[in-house]
Amino acid sequence: MSKNSVTSENIVLVLEDSRTQARIVGALFERCGLKVEFAFTLDETFYALRRRSYYLILLDVFVNDENVLDHMGALQKLAAGTPIAVMTAGQRGKPTAASHAFNAARRACVDYLLPKPFDYKDIMQICGEIEDGRRHRKPMRRVLIIDDDAYTRAFVRDIIEEAGFYAAESASVEEAIMRLDITRIDAVVIDIVMPGIGGMTGIKIIKATWPQVPIIAMTGYVKDTDHLEKSLLNGAHHALPKPFGKLQLTGVLEGCLTAADQASDAEAITHDGEDDDPLYL
Repeated sequence: MSKNSVTSENIVLVLEDSRTQARIVGALFERCGLKVEFAFTLDETFYALRRRSYYLILLDVFVNDENVLDHMGALQKLAAGTPIAVMTAGQRGKPTAASHAFNAARRACVDYLLPKPFDYKDIMQICGEIEDGRRHRKPMRRVLIIDDDAYTRAFVRDIIEEAGFYAAESASVEEAIMRLDITRIDAVVIDIVMPGIGGMTGIKIIKATWPQVPIIAMTGYVKDTDHLEKSLLNGAHHALPKPFGKLQLTGVLEGCLTAADQASDAEAITHDGEDDDPLYL
């Protein structure tokens, strides 16, 4: 970020009830050329979001004994598309310490997760993704690739990135779930037969973590069609036998994303048609 004049385009709103922590976080963003506004309560956050738009909204999960995730729907509505990051004392070496909070954040579709302590490089990574989204005039679609074979991951990643998506990859379901940097996901491409939890159980876990996200299952065990059929029964939206080509994967991926968008739009219309305060006769 260049240090230009201050506008809503380069202001970060930080909700943190510890003033000491707030100053530390603020200094990291200022190193990126951003200005920071602080809120120390949820009420101050709601007030700030009604006043102006922001470059990024950074929220601590627990503020003054309140769980901010309980208010995420209202915050996202006021944010109006502004990226939201959630931070909490997650201990990078012990990610299970904050797993419940982070999985709740994933289900709430926040854009970024930041386990404390985080550093300048973490902030720069988020800012870089935001800038990429701005260049595309919308947030980049994120596709998670899960496969124990490094060659397959690289092959799929190249196709996905060439198609204009952001690719995150993991060698196992366990790694994908434990990685705190994997948060908002728009689609998952997963191998069915893998060591550990494996793809079949992995599909169920992914459905529980990201309920609305389309899942594309893939396998090289094409002689056993039960694998493909069972993956669909477990919740996959499409099953691809290996090997597959670029056009086949991108066609399936774009079709799944289009269907997910249509389902999301239909759900939004349904909710918009509902009265917030129903009348009782």
